[in-house]
Amino acid sequence: MDVEERKLFVGGIPRGTSEDNLRDHFSKYGVVSYLLVAKDQITKLPRGFAFVAFSDAASAARALEDSHVIHGRTVEVKKANTQN
Repeated sequence: MDVEERKLFVGGIPRGTSEDNLRDHFSKYGVVSYLLVAKDQITKLPRGFAFVAFSDAASAARALEDSHVIHGRTVEVKKANTQN
């Protein structure tokens, strides 16, 4: 199955949002097969965005249809750019 159809970019996530928080939020759309909160290589602090991949494209499509509020902040969810 093509990862491009299953992987989403989540931008504008509040500081303090953990991978568990994101997994809980997005698991209502389907099985989350991959999740990464981007962190600064030096400070190890979150950079405010993450990537979420689902086990199937239909789950990703359902997540794209909704607006998302995490810890009181509306975040941007769109297809991830998977080009190298």
